[in-house]
Amino acid sequence: MIIVDRETMKNIDAYAINELKIPSICLVERASLAVLNNINLDIRNSFGIVASVGNNGADGMALARNLLSIGKKVEIYIVGDIKKASTDFLINFESCKKMTDKIFEIRTIDDIEFFKNNLEKINTIIDAIFGTGLNRTVSGIYSYVIEIINLSNIFTISIDIPSGYDCDGEMDFGTYVDSDFIVSMQLMKKGLYYDTYFRDKIVVEDIGIAQKAIDKFINI
Repeated sequence: MIIVDRETMKNIDAYAINELKIPSICLVERASLAVLNNINLDIRNSFGIVASVGNNGADGMALARNLLSIGKKVEIYIVGDIKKASTDFLINFESCKKMTDKIFEIRTIDDIEFFKNNLEKINTIIDAIFGTGLNRTVSGIYSYVIEIINLSNIFTISIDIPSGYDCDGEMDFGTYVDSDFIVSMQLMKKGLYYDTYFRDKIVVEDIGIAQKAIDKFINI
């Protein structure tokens, strides 16, 4: 098993996209389908997708679109400024807007209360707030949202890594999602591998990053 830290994963992603010209939107789609394929859709019919506006959030929005496409009940909660969203996020966001009106931004205390109360209507949370690139303390609205997710006791699936958790397993960023299941993209992340609490909750899925990109930064 290949285990990577934050910097190595960042370099692999960048090389695949910028040098090998693998479209990032293709990786986003593969990531969303990787999560979808690990959901027991016989028992999980209602979803709260909690997404930021960056790369991890793009995966979450793509998953929301795919869940909506098969008729699942989906409510989307966006944390962060949509005006600063990544292109991949916006592509899937625009599609989701055509498919549902259950899209809510979390910006105020009232929004947080609305989010907390609405979670009672769903049985699965998808955590798509922060990915492996996080390298700072989780604060403000983000910390409140993560606290509500943890207090809800609703089955929570994290995309790639629990939001707020240090990919390298070295830093305490204040709070992180207490995930029930994690779909890690392409390679196992160092912090998760050495954390016995999370290790048995992880599945690693291939999302189409070329082996050439991995080999360039991994010496086996």
